[in-house]
Amino acid sequence: MDEIDRIILGELVRDGRVSFRDLADRVRLSPTATAERVRRLQETGVITGYRAELSPAALGRPLRALIDVRLRPGPDHASLEQRLMTHPCVLSGVHVTGRWDYTLTVACRDVAELDEVVMALPRDYNVIETDTRLVLRELSGSRSVADMAGRGSR
Repeated sequence: MDEIDRIILGELVRDGRVSFRDLADRVRLSPTATAERVRRLQETGVITGYRAELSPAALGRPLRALIDVRLRPGPDHASLEQRLMTHPCVLSGVHVTGRWDYTLTVACRDVAELDEVVMALPRDYNVIETDTRLVLRELSGSRSVADMAGRGSR
């Protein structure tokens, strides 16, 4: 991976729908050479996919929260993970080290729905303890995994 690949990755992170022609202009290569580099980055697993980013608020779920979860000893984690990820409020989850077993990101219509989610965790998912924090604002910038690629390969 060279500097041009890193620039391509940064541009794709900013705008995954950019045309090869526009991307080529930004990196000062031909569209064919640019497309070949993108194809190679996909084949080597650096680029794992493209997706649309949706706004939970625009979809009627403006209240976002992080819920740390500690499980009862011995549950089947794979089964639990599958069940949690089918819950309509759960956007994502990560299995973590430390005091908690998982951190869930949820999007709810209102506080009442968030309360329902928190109350359902011990009842339906073998959870023994939770800690819930409301998301006030999300921080994101132009630094990304693409930037990590530049640091890791030098």
